Formats: sequence, structure tokens, C-alpha cells
Amino acid sequence: MTTVRCSVPEDVARVLDSEHPTQAPEASRVPLYLSLEAPAAGPDALPREESGVSRRDEAELEAATRARTEQHLRRIAALSQPDRYQELDMLGRGGMGVVSRVVDRVLGREAAMKAIEGPLASRPLEVLRFLEEAQITGQLDHPGIVPVHDFGIGADGTRAYFTMKLVRGDTLTRLIGVHHAFGLEGRALERLLGAFQRVCEAVAFAHARRVVHRDLKPDNILIGSHGQVYVMDWGLARVVDGGRPSEKAKSSGARAVAGTPSYMAPEQAQGRVDDIDQRTDVFGLGATLYAILTGHGPFHADDSEVALARARKCDVELPKNEDETIPPELIRVAMKALSAAPEDRYQTVEDLARDIEAFQRGGGWFSTRRYEAGAVIVEEGEPGSAAYVLVEGKCEVFKSVDGVRVKLRTLEPGDVFGETAVFTRKPRTATVVAVEPVVVKIVTRESLERVLDRSPWMGAFVRAVAER
Repeated sequence: MTTVRCSVPEDVARVLDSEHPTQAPEASRVPLYLSLEAPAAGPDALPREESGVSRRDEAELEAATRARTEQHLRRIAALSQPDRYQELDMLGRGGMGVVSRVVDRVLGREAAMKAIEGPLASRPLEVLRFLEEAQITGQLDHPGIVPVHDFGIGADGTRAYFTMKLVRGDTLTRLIGVHHAFGLEGRALERLLGAFQRVCEAVAFAHARRVVHRDLKPDNILIGSHGQVYVMDWGLARVVDGGRPSEKAKSSGARAVAGTPSYMAPEQAQGRVDDIDQRTDVFGLGATLYAILTGHGPFHADDSEVALARARKCDVELPKNEDETIPPELIRVAMKALSAAPEDRYQTVEDLARDIEAFQRGGGWFSTRRYEAGAVIVEEGEPGSAAYVLVEGKCEVFKSVDGVRVKLRTLEPGDVFGETAVFTRKPRTATVVAVEPVVVKIVTRESLERVLDRSPWMGAFVRAVAER
């Protein structure tokens, strides 16, 4: 499996790795982090210990890295063709720069251009991080990740940019808001879950190539006009194999806590960079699922510092569901993905996606409950409002005959009891007791209606049988 490296193409590697651009490079792909280090000989040589750590103090190392970076970026600028693109209009602006709609004058096609300019573009390490984002995104060749076309730096050094496929659509954030405004059920929920599964596929692909996104949230998921789903903004991505050149600079330490507080895993919020792995993205996906179910992130707060404090403590509130408008199974999936300890989460994105797929096959509106041995699950004579499907363990059924409790039968996994109560709400005719610890699915009339609404013809059939 090919892994992602923060590397440069052959032509750029030639000018980055040599003072003589006409000489052939030793390899067609030279990791950029190698070219950022000073040559082994000469006045710029940096003595290194066996561990690979410089014996100079951090300030000198940062200054040397910065100077080397400036030199390489000037050479990239010499290869850039900013005049190739004509800007049409701005699509958005953020703290890191702007995204514009442009026309590629050579190919005659529209594209999206992401650019940093002004003070940020004058900081070599910021431009380097920007280059890394383009490289990482460009090497993740997947239908759920927007293709990158080109990277460049303006001749005067005041702007850095990369171009990518132009996608017309809405963020998942906006779609969540629309669906919650009109009620999250039926086809609306199915549409959001379908998009979520596509996101899982793209993130799993990145993990297979040893890349962790680190900023998964609805704002970074784009839904195209024809249903395409894209995971955007890989600027904070962690490259597990080889790392990122910018991580060698002292100033990168200031970004130890990076991401969006409302969606951040505790290890990320606490700045434990070495503990960040694919399970950090599992948390981000769980936070995104939580937003689908509730309309906001798990650590939502008006103040980002408050949100960050909640993220550090992993203070996740269980979604309120008194009126059963949220499928209990999806709540369980989200809360498992949002576990504070990485070992308690889904260990892979594929595991999370499998449970979402299982929900979509049916039964996800039925809540799960555990009973200890000896517990009375239903009691003869009490009003009935729900049926039970035995998932694990055994139960015994008793009926009172002339004041004597008589055992009728033993229930095993797969057996159903109390089903008439779903439609008639008549008193229970028998008592069911757990012989050993058991797990049951609880089927209420309301949850059954929601399941049957997904299949109208089956709903009509079941209702007709129940009414006879």
C-alpha cells in the first residue's frame, strides 16, 4: 500500500536538492524534509548526535531551517505560473486565506484556488505548511477527496496558492441545519447517513496511507450538487510515516493543540501529539455523527475556551431523546466513537462504518437494555406498551393459575415476547423473568412505526395483520 510522503516532484526536487538545477537527481521523489536540512559539509552544516537531534540550541536550528525554507520556496516560485489562472470571484474567506473560483487559461476549465496572502504569505513556515497541505491532499487519490491540480508561489513572494477541482454544493453543516429545521427522520436521516458513510470510506483510505486528518467536522465535509461527498481541508493532517517538514521547526510547537474544540478528541485537546492516531479520527467521525443527531458538536459552547476545556475532559452529554426522535442505536454508535480512552472507541473507521451499515439494514430505532439474572422484565397484569426481542441470555415465562405460579416455557435468543402490547396495549398475560444476564431489544409502537416508514409496503402489511 502506497503511503503519503511530504515530497516534491522530480523537476522541483532537482532545484531543491542541488545548487545546479541541470544535474539529474538521485531519485525521482525526494522527501522535502531532507532538502530542508543543511548540507553535510560547509559553513551551514549542522552537527548531529546519533539520535538525530542538533547540538545547537533551538533558536539557531529554527533560524537555519527558516533560511533554508526561504531559499527553497524562492525556487518553487521560479517554477510557478500564477498568470495561468484568471480569478472570477471569491468563494469564501477564512483566517488562513481565501478560496476563489478561477479559470485555467491553458485547459479552459474552472477550478477552485486556495491561497494565502499578506502577512501569512511572508512567513516561510506558514507557506511550507500550506505546501504540505497541497502535497498531502494531492497524494490522496480517492473519489471522496478533492483532486489537487497545481501549487505555486507568486513571483513577488506575497502569495502562495494551490488549485483543485471546483465542487458546487453545500457543507454538511448546512444540510444538518436544514434537516433539523424540518425534522430529522425518514429520508432526511438516510441521506445524512449515506453521506457519513462516504466520509468514512475516504478517511479509511487516508488511514491506509498513514494519514490522520485531525480536523473532521461537518464544516470540512462538502456535499456536491449531484450527491458527491468530499472530505476537505487536510491542512492539519498528520503524516505518520516521515512526518511533515514544518514539524521540525520550533514554531510548530505552538500548534501542538490544533483543530476545532467542539469536535476535538481529548488527546488532541491536551496536546498529546504522539498519542494521535487513526482513533483520533474515529473520535472526529463520532463527533460528526453526534452533530447529525443533535445539530451541534459534542463540546458545543459559545466560547472556544469553554469548548476546549470540555474537550480536554471529554465532557460529552448523552443526546436528549425523551420523545424518541433519535434512533437509540445511532446514539450508542456515536457515544462509543466518542469514548475518552482511544482503546474504548472503535479501533478502525471500518468498524464504525459497519455499525452504521447495520443500522441502515433495520432495527436501529429499537433501544437495547440489559437485565441481570432474576430481574422481572414484564409482569402479569401490568399495562403493556412494548414488545421485547431476546438478543442474549435466557428467560422463563410464568403464569398465575389459581394463585400458583406455573412455568410455561423458556425463551432463548431470537424469541419475542409481549408483542400484542405494541398494538393493543392490553394488560400482560404472563410474567417474564431473566434466568441469567440478558440483553433485549425493546420495540415500542412509535419505534416500530419509524422502522416501517422506511418500507411503506411492509408497513402496510404489518398494520393490516395487526388490525385483524
